[in-house]
Amino acid sequence: MNNQLKIAIVLLGLLFCFCLLSFVDPILQPEEERLEYILKDDGQILIPPYPPSEQFWLGTDQNGRDIFTYLVKGGLNTLLIVFVISLIRFVFAVPLGILAYKRKGISHSIIHGFNSFFSMVPILFIAILVLNLPMVLVAEHRLLLSVVLIALLECGAIAVAVQNHVRQIYESSYMEGAIVNGSSKLTVGRFYYWRHVRSHVIIMFFLDAAKVMLLLGQLGFLSMFLSQDWLYDESVGIVVRNNLEIWPTMLADTRQYLRSDIWIPLFPAFMIAYTIFSLQMFGEGLRKHFERRK
Repeated sequence: MNNQLKIAIVLLGLLFCFCLLSFVDPILQPEEERLEYILKDDGQILIPPYPPSEQFWLGTDQNGRDIFTYLVKGGLNTLLIVFVISLIRFVFAVPLGILAYKRKGISHSIIHGFNSFFSMVPILFIAILVLNLPMVLVAEHRLLLSVVLIALLECGAIAVAVQNHVRQIYESSYMEGAIVNGSSKLTVGRFYYWRHVRSHVIIMFFLDAAKVMLLLGQLGFLSMFLSQDWLYDESVGIVVRNNLEIWPTMLADTRQYLRSDIWIPLFPAFMIAYTIFSLQMFGEGLRKHFERRK
């Protein structure tokens, strides 16, 4: 095991341990204790956000929510959403890529059509359009629909990568030996194709999870929510409220605090960046590990 992979495992281990703190109630701020104001002894009234202190380790946001508590509670949800999106993407992309290894047929046309179309436009722009489709905006199960649609956006790129890798195996000399020896299709698929493809798929999965985390962070900063409620406010009319606690949504509407109360966007952005870095390092570490074993 190379040093890069060891460091990545430690970083991911720390990340999961941080998320598991959500089960340790004594260190978290109860929802009902959200502070709307603080009355000092001299009669001065302080309103949130509050800077980092002994009471609030990472400060509070503009609504008086303890940022540390929010980060811990949103950690498992964030990782779950990231891995589910990548898993759905690979469930569709890997079979299509394998079926298209001869570079002809309907599977080949589908994956190259998807890849060509979505490679022409930035994925963030397409994700924003998808999340704002009327059928998605008013969907009863918006979260599920949003996750599936985001997962499908880059299926073409993953499938093409799998297709090219399987094609290399198909054209290799040892495949000719398997065919000459009269090996069955099951044997060829299991011991010749999947044996060499699986490590490539595992590496791509973690690298793709890092890309998903980056995309969700960008969407959160632009106040694009995967799950939301529509509420009526007498003062402003209909408003949209996020109802899914994940790190990217903590970045929503924080641009105004970048110069004054920097801790509000800083700590969620740090956790997102930490996750991206850890997943990227883990994927690259796995690549070096599998290359050494060949």
